[in-house]
Amino acid sequence: MTILSELLEDDSIQDIARKTIKVGDVYRIKMNQQNGIVPKKGDNSRHKFFIVLGFDCDGNVYGGVIINSNINQNVPQVVKDWQMPIKCSKYSFLEYDSFVDCSKLKCAEIEKFNTWKYLGFIELEDVELIIGTVKESPKETPEHLSIFGL
Repeated sequence: MTILSELLEDDSIQDIARKTIKVGDVYRIKMNQQNGIVPKKGDNSRHKFFIVLGFDCDGNVYGGVIINSNINQNVPQVVKDWQMPIKCSKYSFLEYDSFVDCSKLKCAEIEKFNTWKYLGFIELEDVELIIGTVKESPKETPEHLSIFGL
């Protein structure tokens, strides 16, 4: 099987990403501590569902939130309080009811786009609700939000 990244130059992959990734798109991506995810003990990274909410002015870094299957009871209360329920009955890419972590934007760099797996999209009304919730989070700053056009 041929992989798209094997046929294209890195610049072409990034160009495709800039033209196709939209706010509300959901991708399965590998994340680590560098972009705000603490891997499980013994792992270097974790696969997470990432909802794109914005991107920097050059289209190189995407800001978004992740979907968790459960609320981690070991995180501070200020993080637990900003988990938004999302129903699997509404989104076919979910296997079970889950939670969108709206406590703080996470970042994903475009050069990893060729390893992202597109899952679907979040409906506009839910995207607006998620963005509004992130903007209100005490863990988020106006400066950080503005990097991603929020």
